[in-house]
Amino acid sequence: MFRKLDKKILASLAKSPAKFMMLCALREQLRSVDMFKENANGVLVCIVPDGWLWHAKSAATLMIDEGRSTFDDNDLDRSVFTLYQKPKTKGPEAVPILKPEGQTIYLATSIELVSVSLKLSADAIVDIKAPSGRHFNFARRAIGLKRVPRDIADAVAACPAEVVIGLAARKKIDDLNTTMLAELAPVKEPVHNKKTAPTLSALPGYRAARSWVADLKTDIEGWRNGDVEWADVDKGILLTGAPGTGKTFFAEALAGELGFDFVSTSVAAWQGSEGGNLGTTIAAMRASFHEASSRKGAVLFVDELDSLGDRNRSERRHSYYEGNVINSFLELTTGLAHQEGTVLVAATNYVDLIDSAVLRSGRLEEHVHLDLPDELERAEILSYHLDRILSPTELKKVTDRLSNSTPADFERLARHAKRAARSRSEAVTLTDVEAVIPKRVLIDEDTLRRVAVHEAGHALAALGSGFVNSVTIRVESSVADHLHVQKGGSTKYQMRELTIPTDKHLLAQLRIKLGGMAAEDVVFGSKSTGAGGNAGSDLDVATRIAFRFAGSYGLGKSLRYHGDVDSFAHGDRTGSELKAEVDSILLREYRVIKELLSKEKVRLLTLAAELVVSGELQIEKS
Repeated sequence: MFRKLDKKILASLAKSPAKFMMLCALREQLRSVDMFKENANGVLVCIVPDGWLWHAKSAATLMIDEGRSTFDDNDLDRSVFTLYQKPKTKGPEAVPILKPEGQTIYLATSIELVSVSLKLSADAIVDIKAPSGRHFNFARRAIGLKRVPRDIADAVAACPAEVVIGLAARKKIDDLNTTMLAELAPVKEPVHNKKTAPTLSALPGYRAARSWVADLKTDIEGWRNGDVEWADVDKGILLTGAPGTGKTFFAEALAGELGFDFVSTSVAAWQGSEGGNLGTTIAAMRASFHEASSRKGAVLFVDELDSLGDRNRSERRHSYYEGNVINSFLELTTGLAHQEGTVLVAATNYVDLIDSAVLRSGRLEEHVHLDLPDELERAEILSYHLDRILSPTELKKVTDRLSNSTPADFERLARHAKRAARSRSEAVTLTDVEAVIPKRVLIDEDTLRRVAVHEAGHALAALGSGFVNSVTIRVESSVADHLHVQKGGSTKYQMRELTIPTDKHLLAQLRIKLGGMAAEDVVFGSKSTGAGGNAGSDLDVATRIAFRFAGSYGLGKSLRYHGDVDSFAHGDRTGSELKAEVDSILLREYRVIKELLSKEKVRLLTLAAELVVSGELQIEKS
């Protein structure tokens, strides 16, 4: 690709300021593209502004064909193609898709004019902005005219192409009517009844991500002012956490905080486009990234990222599909380093199922886990969704009864409470909130006793581990009748951390998680479903610890390394040998903790009885 402008080329450009300006714009905005940077062969699609298409064609031909004359439109060997809507036709111009031994550029004024097959064939799709005020002044100098002040040049550059081109050749421009220029600038269409996007600083919760957001906001402001290069700005974050913890809301609020547009999609949406075959999936993915890049600053939110798959654990029959989808995603995320103004926020409930290359530095390198809100956050979140009409202090006695609720649950409660208030044409009251809280169902005595035994088992396992000095256990006398998964009780403790965890430390964690189930077995001779049933449950955590213990740390029967510590979900994609060892570890440690609790049965029963009466106990290591 032609990159140097000698005197002969500059002399020819002096006859066409429009061609000169578009050449400047193309060269500046293609510097990061491999075809330009490395003079590599391939196919490049450029989306140019209305009014600049034919000037872009002349400039691209000059750039790619080293100054040779433009090929005839009927010559299929030409290097530059234009895609445009022909008169009296329903579609864009039909052009062949070439994979040349050299370089080919396709130019269009809209991504809609680019066929799916061409999107797939392109090595890069780049949005080309209209020539800037700097380019306007470059063109004036090239044809022997004086530069104009930068503010006037920028004002001219914001006008339609024909105005910019006409003024570039005008000899005297000092008396330019800037008021008329302002009238020619594009007018933004008014937005009616559109809810203002929330800003993250105005929202409660999200404590784990606030430091990263503050740094990002500072860098974005520096980038806007020209003090920070886009390459130095963080461009991706992965949010993990249970459903309803506010991942989508975070992304939307981040866009509001940065003053960016919000573009939302999901891997499922990509896979469901036009039949979901490989070609249309990748085309839909590219379209989402292109939509974000076409804005002057956007947060691109991609939900269900785990659905991309993992090339290392893909079944053979799916490996071709998943491999190509993941490779395309990697290409697009790597391209964010040059796609100025686009920040990627991805979300998943199962980070273990994501290909490790997606999570490495330079891509989605920042990982934040969103937990359920704590006591203070619950009240603040509900107050926010009630438009601050009721304070967190007023709402705390209500939210204290909703310890297992997600931010989405509180948003739902607020909607229902406000609806009740609207029916009376009044402001929402605490009575409205109380009325829509899910009804509580009393736990029968036998179940309450089982829950108390379960939590007491966790407590004794923790205190006997050698790594815990104090435990607080709690049981609920009732549960909300709308929740599918019920806790009924909880155990809280602070485990002494080690700089380098040992096998004993990991096995102690595992036994604590199995302590509740083992206590039920010791006292009742049977086990309930309370230890499992959902992600984050005792069995889920214990299983993950066991997989990492044997599969990543080399602390099991063999020293073999099976994968990264974060690469194990539930073992459904691991080998049978590792699964068998994990089963052996879990059963062995279960027997160990069950034996310990059998010896402590009297104390176990005493603690459980006290817990049923008091509802909460704090136990210190003796």
